[in-house]
Amino acid sequence: MTERAKYACDKCRARKATTDKQAACSRDTPTCRRCREEGQECSYSRSGVIRRSKKGKQSRISSQSVTGVSSHPGSREVSPDGQSCGLRQPNDQMTGSTHERLQLLAGRDCPALKAIAALLEEYTATWQGSAAFDSLAEGSPTAFFLFDGDEARQWVDTFIKILQKEQLLVTSPPSELLAIPSHPDQVDRTWLVMFYSITLHTAANLDDSTRGKLKGNLWLAFNDVRLLLEPNVLSIQALVLMACYAEQFMTPSLCWSLVNKACTMLQALGITHWRLDTATRERRILVFWRLNIMDKSLALILNRPPAFHRQLVKEIPMPTLNQLLTISSPSSSPSSIPALFSAHYMHQMHLLSVVMADLWHCMFGRDSSDADRIKENLDSWYRQAREVLEAAATAEKPLLNEDGIAGVELSLQTFHLYYYYLLVYLTVSAKHLRTNWTSSALKMLSLTKATTNTITIPEPYPSLLWPRIHCPLTAFGTLWGEAVVKSHSQPEQSQRALDAIQHFPAFLATLASRNPTIAKLAGITERILEEVKNAVDDKNESEAVPEISFEEQLNGLFAEDAFDTLDWFAWVE
Repeated sequence: MTERAKYACDKCRARKATTDKQAACSRDTPTCRRCREEGQECSYSRSGVIRRSKKGKQSRISSQSVTGVSSHPGSREVSPDGQSCGLRQPNDQMTGSTHERLQLLAGRDCPALKAIAALLEEYTATWQGSAAFDSLAEGSPTAFFLFDGDEARQWVDTFIKILQKEQLLVTSPPSELLAIPSHPDQVDRTWLVMFYSITLHTAANLDDSTRGKLKGNLWLAFNDVRLLLEPNVLSIQALVLMACYAEQFMTPSLCWSLVNKACTMLQALGITHWRLDTATRERRILVFWRLNIMDKSLALILNRPPAFHRQLVKEIPMPTLNQLLTISSPSSSPSSIPALFSAHYMHQMHLLSVVMADLWHCMFGRDSSDADRIKENLDSWYRQAREVLEAAATAEKPLLNEDGIAGVELSLQTFHLYYYYLLVYLTVSAKHLRTNWTSSALKMLSLTKATTNTITIPEPYPSLLWPRIHCPLTAFGTLWGEAVVKSHSQPEQSQRALDAIQHFPAFLATLASRNPTIAKLAGITERILEEVKNAVDDKNESEAVPEISFEEQLNGLFAEDAFDTLDWFAWVE
């Protein structure tokens, strides 16, 4: 009798009959003896070998070996299919307060470390807080405020120019748009969200009363659930423009939520569906790649999954340079808009978004073994993009006015900033790449010092505020850690890192007027800088780490994955 003979037919199984010699019930024969003697229909609904192995001690051990869960407290978990998890996946074995973890990595304790730990937790609460968006709802009116006069008409003219410059899904506003300032109740809410977001951002010399009224109108316009639920082109455009232009009220999480919702709506409408006409399909492809940059940037800085899957990105064709040049060519004021440079800049950012997607999966997916390949792709992109963008800037600068030249310079600085940020982000997360992260962080902070006076100039390719803030924050977080850890063992490197972060609070202070969260972060980083100086100056020899043991101690910690990264801000995010 074969192995399958152990299992009874459905009738015997229902009566809990025992399979014995008198009633041999086997799936090898058409009917079992019991059913045949009783004249009943015999059937076997179960197929295959049904295993009932008991889970004893040995089976639990084998289960651990399959899932990759080791009894070692510092080991990194492996997925059930044998693939390693991302470099920045949360370590469930990590325990202890922020202060205790700082003590462990620094190898000593001092009063400044406790103060720094408290400031890190304050930083996290500020970064994840909603104070900026809460201010939008403060004193919210019950009806729209009405505006009239030359100033209101100028707002409408500026709004129409911005729509044509952005080249999103809808560039020709309806005729009733002229009635927005004086009759907002006659205009669709999505148009109101776009209008008030752009007006608050672009209108100069607004008094507090007028700004407060515009803010109240934006809140009333946004307070419509259809904007977030109904997939249509106007809702997508309103969400994108609000995320980019209403930056005074944006938080990192809210920005991610708006962009994520816009991405979901675009997928619901269809991007390359065969029923779409050519013009609509091309327009949606352009918006898709614009959203893809925002999606991947926010996914990295907030450690959240992107809305667009990598497979979808592979299926959507990338816009050609000719298409990008067409939408970049200005209809007016050609001397202030670098069309050629903007087209190449957009194309390079599209290419970068693909690298960013791979980097996200390396950090939080199952591609941690691809760190070397991603670094090669990032370096290759940077070399080629730098050559192309610098050539385009050189060719077009003589044709531009001062504003156009300043916009090109700022975009080039942003391009370098993105590269060094991603390089630092990768190298501090991968153990075998950590030898080169310090120089990249130093270069990134030197760029922020150079952009302090140009940060408010409009870029040819508008982008979100928060990636620009988080990029240098990452360098600041790693370098103050370098200054503290090496203050006793390698004082020269510690001082170099300390010198590099001296100007960073001042850099954030220049942006404080653009968002209240940035103002709070500027104050926190300034206090962290003071406590870092105190920790570096602390000369308590009894608590100092011997110079020869520092690298061994650090490598030992990382070898056991006690700490996933040198980016200390990431510990509390």
